[in-house]
Amino acid sequence: MEQVTFFHTMNTLPFLQAALPELLADLATLVNVDCGTYTKVGVDFCGDWFNARGQAWEWDMEYFPQRKFGNAHLARLHGKGDARILLLGHLDTVYPEGVAAQRPLHQAGNKLVGPGVGDMKCGVLVGMYALRALQLAGFDQFKELQLFLSSDEEIGSPSGKKFYLPYVDRADAVLVLEGARANGNIVSARKGTGKYVLRVHGHAAHAGVEPEKGANAILELAHQIIALHKLNGVAPGVTVNAGIIGGGTRENVVPDEAYVNCDVRAVDMEGARIAHDALMELAAQPQNPRTRIEITGEFEYPPMAKTPAIGFMADLARTTARELGFEIQDESTGGASDANNVAQHGVPVLDGLGAIGGLDHSPDEYIERDSIIPRTALLAGLIEKLCAQRADLAALRS
Repeated sequence: MEQVTFFHTMNTLPFLQAALPELLADLATLVNVDCGTYTKVGVDFCGDWFNARGQAWEWDMEYFPQRKFGNAHLARLHGKGDARILLLGHLDTVYPEGVAAQRPLHQAGNKLVGPGVGDMKCGVLVGMYALRALQLAGFDQFKELQLFLSSDEEIGSPSGKKFYLPYVDRADAVLVLEGARANGNIVSARKGTGKYVLRVHGHAAHAGVEPEKGANAILELAHQIIALHKLNGVAPGVTVNAGIIGGGTRENVVPDEAYVNCDVRAVDMEGARIAHDALMELAAQPQNPRTRIEITGEFEYPPMAKTPAIGFMADLARTTARELGFEIQDESTGGASDANNVAQHGVPVLDGLGAIGGLDHSPDEYIERDSIIPRTALLAGLIEKLCAQRADLAALRS
């Protein structure tokens, strides 16, 4: 493969370094607003901010109105080349109303700590400033660069994916702006995620007078939880976790209902199928034949396996990082993101391209301040390389 020389990657650094104070101010603006998925007013505040900034930067802006969730937004830049690169991010967080005021963005050493700072307010800004840096550096060797921000990713993008998948289908590559791993790695594979409910139907009875006439649903559930956990490893990489249980009405009543909510994960579609089938088989195997087991659920996020095209993209990212003076690797993770949905459409996708951070969804969620500019430059350089080597990437997809 012919070696290509890139100039714009390094040309973005002066702008990015000078823009850091503005970027940090923008980060505070976005983090210090309650943006839980169901807090539409807060999510829309951030979406409106994104729309206004994109217009100020002379991007083509579009939004997708929603009634229940925040509005989704799309920014587009037009060039003179052939490649279409889509960046994916999200505006929502997992935090309830009031948390932003209780724990606003603050600095602790090299860490910036705040609700949603890593997942993924900083990722949104990394995407925005990478595109702005390429724009100001005069890079135009692309047909279209797009940045799509959904508003319900934290609950599986039930509406967001309906809006972004048409753009995915037309893209040469997709870059997802979730935070880099705490060790700096990017993400080239993600487990698929399934949510299942196992419900036991028994028979109620007086626990003191005639317990023998009952069929204890909670006792049967206990047996089934043990059976569920024996499904760990039923196929390579499959994990099963009983996460929420409930049942019963009073201490002196033999319970006739009990349930468990389960998280099931798999590294590939074959593992997901095997895990699903094994779960369904439990419905026919109650310990107490007087009980009935009902199981519902499915894989909401399909697995994202590392394909040759994704491996090629990861190699380009490593090369770009090396040009910028640091090293990265790619890895698989058990968590799911919009990248899982992209992968199922056969479009090569790379994730974990935000700033370095960790402890997402916790009071200590953070990003490393010193990683913001290097990771934004990395994203800009990767976009340039993908545009230049579009034909090589397309050959790996066929």
